[in-house]
Amino acid sequence: MEFKEGIYEDLDYPTYDSIPAWRSHDLTTIIKCPYTWKNQAPNSESPALLEGRVQHTCFLEHHKFDDEFVFIPDINRRTKAGKEEYEDWLTTVGDKTPIKRELYETCMERREVVKDFIPKLDHRVELTLCFMWNGEKCKGKLDWHTGTDVWDLKTCRDASPRGFKSAINSFRYFQQAAFYIRACRAVGLPTKKFYFLAQEKAHPYPFGVYTLSEEAIAYGDEKNEQALAMGIKCRESGEYKPYNNDSTIEFNLDDLY
Repeated sequence: MEFKEGIYEDLDYPTYDSIPAWRSHDLTTIIKCPYTWKNQAPNSESPALLEGRVQHTCFLEHHKFDDEFVFIPDINRRTKAGKEEYEDWLTTVGDKTPIKRELYETCMERREVVKDFIPKLDHRVELTLCFMWNGEKCKGKLDWHTGTDVWDLKTCRDASPRGFKSAINSFRYFQQAAFYIRACRAVGLPTKKFYFLAQEKAHPYPFGVYTLSEEAIAYGDEKNEQALAMGIKCRESGEYKPYNNDSTIEFNLDDLY
């Protein structure tokens, strides 16, 4: 799909992924290590990413589940006959993604715990936003927008304040929040706050709701701008350096813990 500024609804992920533009993930990766960003593996869905996609579909657009996924039948793939039967079955699923029924059941159990947060009928879900920033094409895909705020569902190991604060820093969610707020305002979507609905992956699936201060959002925006400038510089020079720019870094006693 060609890039065009605006808001798009019901855009599937392959179409979204084909739009040539900077994503929040690009900026959070390149600011940590340009080399890693440049040498990312080709698009392939890891078990963790698949679980996240199933969880998001169950929570945000459960009515689309049967259009996107199909349950893997009970076939013994450890035998030659079973492998052949499974391969034959795969030819019948079309574009649907095969998943285990147990994964769906787990995602639905999590959904039940946070059912009070399920987007309302007047909320807009899975919005794709395309916008320009400093002359560069950018894009983002929101989980849902209430009309005033952005919400993002995160599954995590630890949804406690201490645990999720660590995740915010490790995965640079402060940059993601700032990026999406900028995206919303750029396309004329009124936005005040960015909220995280963080839910633990393990039973009994406790959760927490978090947001970021204006100062934290401003800091994330500053880091995004630095990352965008870094990406442009790398693209123009053709150099994507690793962590320490080919120099040796010495740690001292104060760095140890």
